Amino acid sequence: MKHVGPAVLILTPLLLFSQKGPPKTVEKGDFRIRTDVNLVVLHASVLDKDGNFVSGLDRASFRVFEDRVEQKIAHFSQEDIPISVGVVVDTSGSMRNKIHLVTQAALKFIDLSHPEDEIFLVNFDKEVQVAADFTSDADEVKDALENLIFGGGTALYDAVYLATEMAAKGRRQKRALLIFTDGEDKDSYYGVDQLREKVREADVQIYTVGFLNLEEEEGGFFSWGKSAAEKAKEVLEKIAEESGGKALFPKQLDELSGMASEVARELRNQYSIGYVSSNAARDGSWRRLDVKLELPGDKKYRLRTRTGYYAHKSKP
Repeated sequence: MKHVGPAVLILTPLLLFSQKGPPKTVEKGDFRIRTDVNLVVLHASVLDKDGNFVSGLDRASFRVFEDRVEQKIAHFSQEDIPISVGVVVDTSGSMRNKIHLVTQAALKFIDLSHPEDEIFLVNFDKEVQVAADFTSDADEVKDALENLIFGGGTALYDAVYLATEMAAKGRRQKRALLIFTDGEDKDSYYGVDQLREKVREADVQIYTVGFLNLEEEEGGFFSWGKSAAEKAKEVLEKIAEESGGKALFPKQLDELSGMASEVARELRNQYSIGYVSSNAARDGSWRRLDVKLELPGDKKYRLRTRTGYYAHKSKP
């Protein structure tokens, strides 16, 4: 692949780069959160105090609120269904001594995923590349993982933005990303606000695994503000939270495989909750979502799902 621009390179059947603007998708038409007759679907993880997945809850255990107005649940299930999922790997120069363990973790994630998942692989340094397009052939993705090439720079925001856009076009109703990175963004076209907006408009759960040198970058007595690593951590946490995913920060590299396994198990143990919004206006507004658990006794479980969605405007 040839470098054709100062920031991001995309040369695949799905994505392209333009020197006069941001990376764009070839396919026409704006992305819409997928609904079935305006059915809003949430994928929720429920965990106990020890972080174990809680199964066996029924529809009556959940209450859904949109902009503080309670909604009537029309669909409810807990099924192990195939998903559209992307694995995003940082291949900047600083990753050379980590890539073996990252590859092992990504392979573990693939092995534990649903056998009918469709998977793609994106890698990035100062450029973003699609190493493997959507496929249900896990071996194809594994081969691509083992043949990644390293470069300099870190276009993290561009990689997450474009991978989110790509995942949103997946054939499965449920979509997710697993991202491995060890550094703060340095080379992206897109900024933090643009990235967060893309995450908010896409129904894609994002799981980030960031091994950041937070302790090494802590400032001394006269330092002010947050370090670059602390800012990176904040961004990874925010995009994961808003998407209904999770941000993970291993202290040791040998924790990576266990974390990837945790994400794979979570994606296969979630509840799906659907409702038709009582607000019929298709006005492009952001709708805030809150899901609450109502359980007997003093059980205390944690619930995680996306924070909202855009009610995209109806076509004239």
